[in-house]
Amino acid sequence: MWSSSCTRKKELKNKNGRWRNRLRPAIIGPSVGFLSVLSLLPFFQHFRDDSPYHLAGVAALQDAMPAELLQEDSQWFEAWRAAGMDEEVYVPYFKQTDNGPDGWRDCFASSAAMLAASANLVSSDNEYIFHLSRFGDTTSVNAQLQTLRFLGMDVEFTQSGNPQMIEEAISRGNGVLVGWYNKGDLTKGEAPMCGGPACGHWSLITGVQGKHSPVGDQYYVMHDPMGFPLMQKGGHDFSRSGKSVRIRQSEFNYRWLIEGPNSGWMITVSGA
Repeated sequence: MWSSSCTRKKELKNKNGRWRNRLRPAIIGPSVGFLSVLSLLPFFQHFRDDSPYHLAGVAALQDAMPAELLQEDSQWFEAWRAAGMDEEVYVPYFKQTDNGPDGWRDCFASSAAMLAASANLVSSDNEYIFHLSRFGDTTSVNAQLQTLRFLGMDVEFTQSGNPQMIEEAISRGNGVLVGWYNKGDLTKGEAPMCGGPACGHWSLITGVQGKHSPVGDQYYVMHDPMGFPLMQKGGHDFSRSGKSVRIRQSEFNYRWLIEGPNSGWMITVSGA
């Protein structure tokens, strides 16, 4: 088994080397007298997920690709995975602090609104909160589930979540709502804690990085509606954005898996 695994990695390495030798600088400007062949790598090195032109370009490329290149057993995807799994889904970002006087308690609603917006079901967290008001308070798990289902999402809540479930959800192309303890200064020996009557904090995990890397190099990508989460000290840095924040998995899991390895609060999209 070890021998075949090594042989497979060597084959992929050789293929990667051949592909890299074939790369040319990307030709983006006008050419004279003929059309140049484009090299894709430079384009994706400068890809921006906040550019509608870049997103439209990738969508057009995908539509033009043969079906066999979009299969999970295609050679390019195997080569991609061999370097370690980095996956991220595109999700709009909403701040809870701009929701008015009650914004300080809207972490759950703003995070759920991001999940709904990723499916084009709402365009803002205020629109989501309008629907939420008919089902209950922003701190209620049941009210959030009813709102998401009313909007058309097939979602499930569990108090037995684990990191593998997050990875599986991201691989299916969906963000993951997570409830965790954001208070407690670990640098002072404090344990993770609630920090108020509406216990805990909710945010949305949108990606995983370094899945096959050594421990310490593995990260979640998170949209935190409150701001930049301070995993060591607890709380947030309100002067920094909470959009697409990279947080160490080990630090987050310590605040999320409070009662053991399968004790995380999470809401996932079912099905596809």
